[in-house]
Amino acid sequence: MVQLDVNALFRRAETEFQSGRFEAARTDLVTVLRIMGDHPQVLHLLALCETNLGRANAAADAFRRALKLAANDPQINNNYANLLNQQGDVAGAFRHFDRALVGNPKAVDPRYNRALLRQRQGDWAGARADLDQLIAAVPGDPRLWEARGTVNRDGGDLAAAAADYDRALALAPDRPIALHGAARVALERGDDAAVPAYRRALDHSAQDPALVLGLAEALEAAGQGGGIALLADQVARNPGWIDGQNSLARMRAESGTDGDFAEGFAKAVALTPADRGLQFAYWRSLALGGRQADALRALDQARPYLGDDAELAMLEAVFASESGDLDRADAAFARAGAGQDVDFARGRHALRRRDPGLAARLIEPLVRADIGMVSAWAHLSLAWRLADDPRHRWLCDQPGLYGTSDIGFSHTELDRLAATLRDLHRTRAHPIGQSLRGGTQTRGRLLTRPDPILVQLRERLAAAVGAHLEALPPADPTHPLLRFRGQPFGFAGSWSVRLSGGGFHVHHVHPEGVLSSACYVALPKLDKGDRPGWLEIGAPPAELGLDLAPLATIEPMPGRLALFPSYMFHGTRPFDEGERLTVAFDVVM
Repeated sequence: MVQLDVNALFRRAETEFQSGRFEAARTDLVTVLRIMGDHPQVLHLLALCETNLGRANAAADAFRRALKLAANDPQINNNYANLLNQQGDVAGAFRHFDRALVGNPKAVDPRYNRALLRQRQGDWAGARADLDQLIAAVPGDPRLWEARGTVNRDGGDLAAAAADYDRALALAPDRPIALHGAARVALERGDDAAVPAYRRALDHSAQDPALVLGLAEALEAAGQGGGIALLADQVARNPGWIDGQNSLARMRAESGTDGDFAEGFAKAVALTPADRGLQFAYWRSLALGGRQADALRALDQARPYLGDDAELAMLEAVFASESGDLDRADAAFARAGAGQDVDFARGRHALRRRDPGLAARLIEPLVRADIGMVSAWAHLSLAWRLADDPRHRWLCDQPGLYGTSDIGFSHTELDRLAATLRDLHRTRAHPIGQSLRGGTQTRGRLLTRPDPILVQLRERLAAAVGAHLEALPPADPTHPLLRFRGQPFGFAGSWSVRLSGGGFHVHHVHPEGVLSSACYVALPKLDKGDRPGWLEIGAPPAELGLDLAPLATIEPMPGRLALFPSYMFHGTRPFDEGERLTVAFDVVM
């Protein structure tokens, strides 16, 4: 009987694994284990083979057997954590990354991978701490600097992100992730260097559609021509590219030129009418542009190719309700099944049907399940108000939930700020899907720009927000705003709006915020008689057809900051002529 050399067999399995022959490697490893019994390194390699063969359960079993013999082995724990993360077991992944570092605190891979997982979970501080420890040990690794840049960008510190990407590129000038990251940060900071940064990135990754999209947006933001043509060409060559189609529709709408902003979508669905994702994106683009009836017609035209199911019925119901065909919406909702999105849409439809009781019954479970669901709170506030439910006062009318303050800018500082903002308004029409009508809105994150007057503005706004939070009613863990009392805050989106004569904001909410705002920079002469240009808080959107007056109106004044809960509907009254220039932002916790 031939006696097998298990060491030679294991070495052969290692070679097979490195060559991508995972099934052959697995066969040899099973033989080794049958001869010698469980061994951590053999089981580890077997787990990696099973992972590459797509056999997650078998891989997990091999990892667990290996860890029974080497509980703190950093590489086994690291690779098992990666598998658990792929399977959606985030807690298990963290547990094994931690165990890997207990066994070897200096291990690079588990700390790096834990940093990436922390980033994906929104734990920017934890991710930075892991990366800083690695950078202290290996400062010349560009991978670590670009990862830190991405963490800082996602966490809102664009200045630090820019410095991190620059450091990565100084170490390795051709790294695609760092090149793209540096260009994206420049775009979000409003830096005109974004255009050459995107061109440089495209020199190294010419076929990357995300870079083409970024360059088109950078050209638009810089007020240079060619962005729409560049993106239209890319979309024509890849009509099923949904991100590109969405951005092209937005850019065409904001350009203020004649024509159908969604024509790229229309041409694409004509070529591939059975492409479900593309069709849905087309309809949603039309709806965002206020063309719900057109979205409904496009849905009807696609039905022979897509059939009918609950998801399609849900969109049909929403478009029908928003376009005023309430009976058709009722019939479609009956086919739309159940779920969070359906219940919220039915609740909004119930308000349009003047049935606040049904609206409340549909929406109350949603906010109990997710207290941060801003849009649900906004519509529930209307249902409670219509029903004269005392909870409406608790939600929207406690003293101190909304109010105004002065940011302390002099007339000269306001003039400087106004001049800076006017230079940033480079589009011709309002963006689709946004609240303004008769004006323009800046792109990117306004309050991250390095311009000194904007830095000064951010400091004043932060002080005003801090004072507002300190003056809130007592903390209440069941209240969507007061649950955050006493917690640190940050700025999320920030932008400027420039309205001209006849311009206004439709009533809306900010789904990603906790507090929202309007800071007035420049105003026309306004006749106070019927309060033109004033901010209204608490009035419902006009399309719901509800006869409810605003809970408060706020007079715009240069240097005045209005703050209010993001879940409260707010809009502005139109004014006759002149310029109304504001800065707005969302506060997050």
